[in-house]
Formats: sequence, C-alpha cells, structure tokens
Amino acid sequence: MKRMFSEVEMCRDVAIPAKQLKKGHSPRHQQILTRLLQDLLHEKACREHGFYLAITALKSIGNINSTTDDDNPQADDVLTFPVSFTCRTFLPARGNIMVGTVMKVLFNGLNGGAAPAVLISSGPLRYAYLSYLKMPDYHFVPPNSEEEEEPCFQKDDLTKIAVGVVVRFVVLGRRFKVSPEKRRTDVYVLASVEGDDTLGPVSLTGCDRPYM
Repeated sequence: MKRMFSEVEMCRDVAIPAKQLKKGHSPRHQQILTRLLQDLLHEKACREHGFYLAITALKSIGNINSTTDDDNPQADDVLTFPVSFTCRTFLPARGNIMVGTVMKVLFNGLNGGAAPAVLISSGPLRYAYLSYLKMPDYHFVPPNSEEEEEPCFQKDDLTKIAVGVVVRFVVLGRRFKVSPEKRRTDVYVLASVEGDDTLGPVSLTGCDRPYM
C-alpha cells in the first residue's frame, strides 16, 4: 500500500521584485524562504506529490537571474533564484485508512439529485466524499425542525454519522481540481466505511488530524 506521507526533494524558481530590495543588496535567505513558503501555501498541492505540508530542509540557493517584461517596459524587474529544498508531502491513495470529522450532510438526493452523502475533512484534505451507498446498515434520518435535530445517517443500534462526528474511513479513489488561473491545485477523495468493522464513527471527538 502506498504511503500517504513522503519526503521529496524539489527545485523551484523563487521570484522577488527588485523594488523590495535595497539598492545594491541581495535578498537574505530568510526573504527567499518566506517567498517560497508563500508560493507553496498558495499552490497548496500538486498531482505528483499531493499537499505541501512543510519545508524540512533548504538544500541550496542558486545564482540570481534578472528578468524584465519586454511587453511592459515600465514593469518592475524581477529577480529569480533557483532553490533546492526538501518538502514533506501528503497524498492519500486507494486503500489508505484515514480519520476525519464530518463537516456537512448532503441530502438533496432524496429529491432526485445526487445520492445522500457526507463531506469529511481530515488535515489539509477538505473534502472526502462518503456516499450513503458506502455506509452499509445506515439509513438517512432527515432534519426535524420541531425537535431541532440535524440530518444524519443512523444504524439500528443508534450509531450516527453526523456533523461533528469523527469517522475512520478507507480511501476508494482520488481526483485533482486544478485552477490554472490561480495556479492552485486541490485534492479530493472518495471514501467508504464498508467491509471492515474498524471503519465508521470513532470516539476521538474533534480530532481530524490523527496522522499529521
């Protein structure tokens, strides 16, 4: 089974506007590292390695390169630095066991839409989609406005999967959402609590990052 966490070596060109530097001075390593962290935070993830969690080591910073936008002569010069570093990453794969907190119950499927399901958050993973089809022995309980009860999925023994409940689940698959205009990638997974008695609600209320 593929590990969810990895330590990978990466290379990036880090861009810093020349106007942010004092005349005749080179940027400090901390300034380059801060910009690198900002870039990774914005991009969030990549297809090859998944979510960026942390920079664990800075290997090297290469020689400075200066670039100018020829189409806009008035644009500020940009200094780029090739940076080599190691990064801790997180990429769920089919068969991985995860634990997360139910953030939302979806039930429009009862009116002919998508199948009823819940959305689970776990660490940097915002959306693990758990369909009721992958919740054997659970039945949907609609909201009750008179008793102020929220919708949930419930077994005959009254075990519930509802908002705020911590659930152990297995990953069935994953997909990526790429926003080229924002230079941002997100990761989503399909989840299941089927076929294993250890899967389903657990008692670690509020803990959605047991493996982080």
